[in-house]
Amino acid sequence: MSSAANEIRPAVNYIFRSAHLVDVPNYVRYAYSKYLFSSLESDFNDNRFGAFDAVLEAINRIENGDIDNFIFDGQGFTHEIFRNHVLFEHSIFSICPHWPLWSCSLFHYKIAVQGWMKFLQTPESLDTELIMELPESDMAKIAIFPPRLFENEKAFDANHD
Repeated sequence: MSSAANEIRPAVNYIFRSAHLVDVPNYVRYAYSKYLFSSLESDFNDNRFGAFDAVLEAINRIENGDIDNFIFDGQGFTHEIFRNHVLFEHSIFSICPHWPLWSCSLFHYKIAVQGWMKFLQTPESLDTELIMELPESDMAKIAIFPPRLFENEKAFDANHD
């Protein structure tokens, strides 16, 4: 008779794909990770339903002046794409103290989406790395807008955790 504690099990290896900023202040790294990179992972995990294609086509149409803006409703975030910036709103929590609206430049967004698409197309390997340059002059700041709070709703109270 054997117990689970005494069994020898083969090691299981996983390869994680992730996006990171390097050589930037922590507050910038935090904002980009929380919004832009999280949206890539939640909203663009593959192109099975044409999400990459739709967003990149909309960006090209915006840059050409054919349309003024485009809204992409992802699983994790709503991406409101404009000529100069992309505004992120959390799809589940909307605007709240823990998830204020945030924006980054359209240029950074386009580079990130194109880079993520290329990254997902590369073979999974420990040796795979894709580096995309995001110009520091375009680094976004967290744009906090007053959250829409509901009266007597303690779950949305900024002092409540």
